[in-house]
Amino acid sequence: MATTIDQQVALDESLVPSTQRLRISRSNFRLPSDIQSKEATLQVVYDVLQNSPLFRAFQVTADVPEIYMQEFWATAKLHHNSIHFKIDTKKSVLDLEAFREMLHISLRIPNQSFADLPTEEEILDFLRFPGHSHEIRYLTDVNVNKLFQPWRSFASVINNCLTGKSSGVDSFRLSQAQMLWGFYHRININFAYLIWEDFVYQVEHKNQKRSNEMYYPKFTKVIIDYFMTRKPSISRRNRINWHYVRDDVLFSTIKV
Repeated sequence: MATTIDQQVALDESLVPSTQRLRISRSNFRLPSDIQSKEATLQVVYDVLQNSPLFRAFQVTADVPEIYMQEFWATAKLHHNSIHFKIDTKKSVLDLEAFREMLHISLRIPNQSFADLPTEEEILDFLRFPGHSHEIRYLTDVNVNKLFQPWRSFASVINNCLTGKSSGVDSFRLSQAQMLWGFYHRININFAYLIWEDFVYQVEHKNQKRSNEMYYPKFTKVIIDYFMTRKPSISRRNRINWHYVRDDVLFSTIKV
């Protein structure tokens, strides 16, 4: 067994040297399927999410070799509208439709086209409506913790579970604000595109990061599992050094 482990370590080192590996961050949390809250406002948020088209995106996960997660971010490159990367040195291509499929994001109304997304100015008007304890002139003025309830809880769940943020989770990007707008109006917006847009941004700017953290660890696992399932030739690596479902960071509570 020791020999097998040593061999696996050597193989992993050939894929991504240990000196170049990322630290798996506490971000992209998983929402437990049986989550409940004693706080009434937060429970309302959970109930609304359960009936939304992207509820399963909060819960998707998988068991995968951790080295493939590292290899994804070491090799991922944006090419036109898709992400090209390698798993076990084998080339793969990820696009929006595959991303939507693996996150199990459904259409709110089947066969109906998506509604236009609100502009930043429309979003600012929307965020002023539920209330914010400080003046909002620009999107950068928005702090999740300064939103009134239940919007603070909605925004916190979105930030913690559907983004790659491990720091600055109190800020709000346009795409996340548009998701909140979609929840409120129950409009058929393209939720998958909004998540994809930020994921692509992280791939495109990965070499400009100051931190050594891996963005989107949960979604990275789901991507790896999706392609491993479709490409049996990808080695299972003796199930040594895998990142399991039990290793996910669970979303449990927020400031209310």
